[in-house]
Amino acid sequence: LKRVFYGMAYVPLNAQLPNCYNTQQSVDNELLLLVQATKRVRLYGTDCNALRYTIDAIQRLNLELQVVVGIWIDKDTATFTRQTEEFYAVVAKYGWANIIGVSVGNEVMLDQVEPLPNLIAQITAVKNKVVQLGHPEIPVFTSDLEGANRPPLTNQEDLAGVNLHPFFSGVPVDTAASWFWTYLNNTVTPAVQQGNENAIPLWITEVGWPTFPATGNTSTIDASIPSIPNLQKFVDTWLCDANAKNLPYYFFEFFDAPWKIWPGSAVEGFWGLLTIDKRLKVELPDCLAN
Repeated sequence: LKRVFYGMAYVPLNAQLPNCYNTQQSVDNELLLLVQATKRVRLYGTDCNALRYTIDAIQRLNLELQVVVGIWIDKDTATFTRQTEEFYAVVAKYGWANIIGVSVGNEVMLDQVEPLPNLIAQITAVKNKVVQLGHPEIPVFTSDLEGANRPPLTNQEDLAGVNLHPFFSGVPVDTAASWFWTYLNNTVTPAVQQGNENAIPLWITEVGWPTFPATGNTSTIDASIPSIPNLQKFVDTWLCDANAKNLPYYFFEFFDAPWKIWPGSAVEGFWGLLTIDKRLKVELPDCLAN
């Protein structure tokens, strides 16, 4: 591994309710690998001690890693309450030194989890609490597609977190990198900034390419085909450009997540840079990230 990624999306292996088979030791071992690839990690939630174990490992093992906290939102309002309470408990114990942002929800609008006013209220509640706790400098936002990241949502966010996957556009991997830059400049940025008096920062909170399975109608999207050679091609054609442009991005994702597989959709489980047995799928270039 080399530190060629600006940031990395990370879900600890086996950190799923109700069983939570992850441990502090398993997270330690995973972060000792992850820190070799990036200086920044994006989490998705706080359940199964995902945030607590991550911050504990960073401080105890003295890892050079900064964290984007994830607050998971689903249709059960108790989830948001549980996640935010755990976040505040973790910062009360470990402090704020490692935290660089808070993403309240992931693709909540895309998945129609709840109405927009509910999401805005949740973002505002977290922002108010973060400010009250003395950290107005830490950005609070949500991560979604550019279709959701526009006013009135962007009026309430400190930045726009945009998940931008060439794979879902249906382009062949040969043109995926050029598609990304064109779409970012011509579609995403104008959508995010429209109607904002002051331009807000834009982070790419997910970008990547899946590696499996390469057959089946639900896995390929037009000319976008999951495979390890295609992930290699995307890394080869996109990564160094992104680093040279100083784009804030979180590569999706560090490990495969086979627990996401359900009948009719296998591709969601195989976006990892590494397999679940921690083998790197591709060769990495030498363009170190900032």
